Amino acid sequence: MTDPTVRCERCERPYPAELPGCPNCRRIRQTNIAIATTMILLVLFAIGGWFGIQVFTGFSTGGAP
Repeated sequence: MTDPTVRCERCERPYPAELPGCPNCRRIRQTNIAIATTMILLVLFAIGGWFGIQVFTGFSTGGAP
């Protein structure tokens, strides 16, 4: 007797029917969330670093007296 499987609508991969959803698509969504979170943090750190440099240099105007 074999376990009943269903085929994912998105990626066409078979997976066991007792699972609530496709494990492959779930893993891809989790990876995409991790990448998006990392990108947002990098942008925030870059803006924070730029602002910090501006504070430490006194918001200089680039050579104007």
